[in-house]
This record gives sequence, C-alpha cells and structure tokens, in this order.
Amino acid sequence: MNGKGLYLGVLLSVIVVSLTVIPAYAEVTSLKTNAPFYKGGSKIYFSGTILDTDPPNVTILLFDPTNKFILLASGIADSNHQFQIIVDSSTSDNQQKFSLKGTYNATAFIATKENGKTVDFTFSPDGSPVIAFPPTSLTTSVASSTEIDLKWSGPVNTGGAPLYGYKIERDDGTGFNPIQNIQFTSYQDTGLTPNKLYSYRVSAVNQAGTSNPSNVATAVTLSPPTVTTSTPSSTTNQSATPSLDELLKKRLEDAKRLQDLLNGKNSGSPSTTVHAQTIQLSENMAVNAVTSNIGVQKSVNTPENKLMPSGLANFNVNTVIYPIISLVGVGIVVFILYLRKKRKPSSNSIEIKKETPMPEAPLEQKDDGDHAMMILKNRLAKGEITVDEFKELKEELSEP
Repeated sequence: MNGKGLYLGVLLSVIVVSLTVIPAYAEVTSLKTNAPFYKGGSKIYFSGTILDTDPPNVTILLFDPTNKFILLASGIADSNHQFQIIVDSSTSDNQQKFSLKGTYNATAFIATKENGKTVDFTFSPDGSPVIAFPPTSLTTSVASSTEIDLKWSGPVNTGGAPLYGYKIERDDGTGFNPIQNIQFTSYQDTGLTPNKLYSYRVSAVNQAGTSNPSNVATAVTLSPPTVTTSTPSSTTNQSATPSLDELLKKRLEDAKRLQDLLNGKNSGSPSTTVHAQTIQLSENMAVNAVTSNIGVQKSVNTPENKLMPSGLANFNVNTVIYPIISLVGVGIVVFILYLRKKRKPSSNSIEIKKETPMPEAPLEQKDDGDHAMMILKNRLAKGEITVDEFKELKEELSEP
C-alpha cells in the first residue's frame, strides 16, 4: 500500500471512530505552530489543547496555498489534555506536498472539522521570503474638520523577512489611491475636506512584495468651525449725542451748584439778591428751552430712561418750572417797577445795572430789563397775560 492509500485509510478510520464513539460536542480548544515561517526540510510543530471531557484522539488536515488538501496527521493528547503533532517536510514524500511557496493552513479537530481550530503558517521550499500577511485591526479617529488619525496592528506573519513598511491607501469617492508609505503603525492624514467621508486600508511591504490590504476603516471629517462676527452696538452712536435725560440732569445739577455757590459766598445785599434771582431765572428758562426743543423727540417719562435716578424718572419738569418762572417773573417785574418809581438820587438807592461776570459762576449776565422783557414775552406766548397788559407793562419797563 502506498502512502496516499495509507493516509486515506487513516482518515476513514478516524471518521468512523468519530461517528461511533466521539460525542458531537467534542472539540479542540487551541492550536498553534512553533514558528510563523518555515523553509524546505524543516519540521513543523503543531500543539494545542482539548476539553477534559474529550477523547484524546486529535486529527490534523493540511492545505497548500491553493487550498488543496495535501496531508493528514494525527496524535494523542496526554493527561493534561495537551497534544503535539510533528510534520517533517524533509521526507521525500512530503517534499512533493510542500512544493509551493506561500501560506499553508492546518485544522485540528476531534469529531468534526467545523468544531476544530485552524492555524496559518508560511512555507518556502528554497527559504526565500514570501509576501507578508496583511495588517490587522485598522481603526480611524476624527481629529478635526481636516484631519483623520489611523492606527493598526502589524501582520502576524512577516513572510520570513523584515518589513520595509506599510502602504496607506485612501478612498475619497474616486477609489483607493496610495497616499503614504511609512514604517510606523499610525498615521495622521491632514489637509482633508470638512464634512466628507473617507475610507482607508493598509498593506504590509517586505522583500517579497506587498501583502493583501487590511480591513477597511471609514470616517467623516467634522464640519468647519462657525465664524461669528460681532455687530457694533447701536448704543455707540447714541452715546455720542447726549440724551434728554442727560441734559436735564446736567442742567439741574449746574443750577443747584451755582445757587449753592451764590448763597454761600454773597452777603445778601439787595443787588446781590437781584443778581442771584437773575441767574436762577436764566437757569430755569434754559431748562425750559431744552425741554421744549428736545421733548418732542423723547419724553422725560420714557420707560427706556436708564441714566436718571428713579425719582427723576417720574418727575414732570413742566409742572414745576412753569409756576416757578411765573412767580419769579412777577416778583422781578414788580420789584423792578417799584425800584424805578421810588428811585431817588441818593447813595442808598438801589441801581439795577448790568453785572459783571462773577468769578464763581462764569456765566454771561444780562440786564434785568432784558430778562423782564423775556418773561413778559414768555407769559404772553403762554396766554398768561393779554396783549393790552403786555403793552402796558412794556411801557412801564421802558420808562427811564
């Protein structure tokens, strides 16, 4: 009986024993070789483990790089449920079976091949390197809108020669194209288009050539960052023009400061009193003029007033200024008429004359007659006096 017939007989006997004796759940739990690469004439060591409930008989089937069955081997597991099976490629019969250069695989099992374990190894009859196994576990991670980072694991079998490096290929929608050759197991792909899908694969390169590609990993770059432009606040232009609230507040503060200054430094003489009243009247009329001109654009009681205190926000200037102007104006007119009718050429007489500017209040002073005429015109415009009364008072004011 030749060797081929012997192997077929052993295989048939194993199958028969498996069907009659070995339970269906029996299987090999692990299988490995003692090296990933073998040259012609080498011994190939297969070792592994089985379940403690399994029968000890283990069968190995070998297939060449074309996936053709070439050899059957068997062995017995020991009391520790471990086994080792040796195949010698140096025998004349096995030399013909291991004539191809490439990747072989072996499957060890007890009952059925599907319940066994498989291991790959590289064999080269002349000892020259073969193409390496492909890299494994390629993953991608998105770093930004223009960058994707790659990581992978090296091949479990380098083909009997050191690796030159790895070839990285990228698919941006037009197919896989090489983008880089590196010697590391990581790569940062930059300069990408935001919010776009990319696919990658990696191959190992050694003296024999380039391996099959790894698994394909994909990723989508992030969207581009949003650029926000700040709009200049409209309050910038508004702050350049004083509001009605600011003007009223400043006028009231200036009038109060000037009045306090006059009251604190003047001795209370008649001429000083007339001068103080003139300044106070001028300030009140100035406030009234501001209110008349600007009030049509913005009311004092506007809810948007954020500059005046809560007390001034509800303050109606017209309800106070008009009575004050009327009272002060009547008093000044009566006082001036009284002085002019009763005036005598004595040193004690009071002369109403144009005052010079005071150091404490550098305001332009006007003649009391002008102020009295302004008050009369103001009252006539408001309807507080008739035209006849205005003419009569005007003539009295015009008397020397």
